[in-house]
Amino acid sequence: MKKVLLVLTLLACGLFASETVYSNKVKSVYLSPNDTKVAGRLLPTNAINILEDGKKLVKFEIKGFVNPTSPNIIYHSDGVRILALAFSKTSKPDIKTIKTGKDGAWNEVKVVAYTTKGDFEKDLKPMFEKASNLYKSNCSMCHSLHDVNQYNANQWPALFRSMVSRTPIEKSDHWLVIEYLQKHTTKK
Repeated sequence: MKKVLLVLTLLACGLFASETVYSNKVKSVYLSPNDTKVAGRLLPTNAINILEDGKKLVKFEIKGFVNPTSPNIIYHSDGVRILALAFSKTSKPDIKTIKTGKDGAWNEVKVVAYTTKGDFEKDLKPMFEKASNLYKSNCSMCHSLHDVNQYNANQWPALFRSMVSRTPIEKSDHWLVIEYLQKHTTKK
């Protein structure tokens, strides 16, 4: 019986190991498995690869882009300010360059860090559907709904934050909607 429980526990711990998953909410990020001080925040809908599943935290790798003027922020896309993971200014993450940007392009990078277990999805579609529904049902109460393509990815966060207080969208869903708008506009 103990062997069966051990095997089931190992299988459960390895559920997401070496898989690409997406956080469905803003999650605290740590630089080591023993840290108690939060080093940054992982934003929803960004792909991470879980490397190890520990007792309380999972070790993950994320790839993205770094603007040389903002070295502690990993962006989803080159040249577009869609946040994926933001480290505090005082933290010292070990961000590795995969490819150096040339002619104004940002560096392609990867970093290994830790975050709390849970709140991951294997599929983006349900998260984007939720965000789309929140946007469509709440952001037309005061005015006609803005088309997602009306603004570029860099404009959406400030615009959304300037109006969200007038809606019943929960604070825990703000970044989900922002990420949806930024990732679905065709204006980069």
